[in-house]
Amino acid sequence: MRACLPHLLAVCLLATTGARAAAANDADAAITGAILRFVDALEAGDARALEQVIVAESPAQEQMRKLFCDLAAAQKSLERAAIKKFDEEGKRFHCGFNLIAGAVDRKLLETAKVVYEEPNRFVYVEKSGELSRMSLHRNRQGQWQVVVELIERDAEEQDPQYPYPYYNPQGMSWDAQLANIHQRRYKAIIEAFGQTQDRIENGQLATAAAAQRELLDKLSAAAAGEVKARTALPNGRTKERQ
Repeated sequence: MRACLPHLLAVCLLATTGARAAAANDADAAITGAILRFVDALEAGDARALEQVIVAESPAQEQMRKLFCDLAAAQKSLERAAIKKFDEEGKRFHCGFNLIAGAVDRKLLETAKVVYEEPNRFVYVEKSGELSRMSLHRNRQGQWQVVVELIERDAEEQDPQYPYPYYNPQGMSWDAQLANIHQRRYKAIIEAFGQTQDRIENGQLATAAAAQRELLDKLSAAAAGEVKARTALPNGRTKERQ
């Protein structure tokens, strides 16, 4: 089950340690069902449905989850607009979300190994033929949700990691500044998808190749802006450790 999402630059499904294997039963079916709801919502480009099936256990994670879901929805919407306008050539905008769980993957999920840690709270799903596992958590409402590593990683940078974080002259912590940089990049990418889609639909981009070039330029600018902003950050963590 492929976990790489083009343009999102994310590894969606986190997998690490192991524990005892559980036999297939109704509880396991609920877990694999959550995975299928995740990939179905992703392929549909349904941001709100995605939010329901992705873990977010802090305000920072909730914020990053919303950005991730909006990003996936914007990319899917662009894909549809490009295919509608350019037919076969428009497929160069294909997201690849459908590759995460194809027909064979869905069948193999029926016999996947469900590995439990902290009973009834954390699980890993291991499908035959895959080197990585998928991680899920159960929320307070008893619903299983998929862990997206990108969301957890970027949310961690928003949460204080030191008792006395470095503050710049404007009073914003190093972590908060870095979080703002990440968010600006995600928002720039979402905006780039939307602008390209509008220009395709309005006939301002005559070919799929021209649309792709323009989009790539915008994505490159977003990435360059992030690098520049990160470089300008004071080295607050280094100072804190001294």
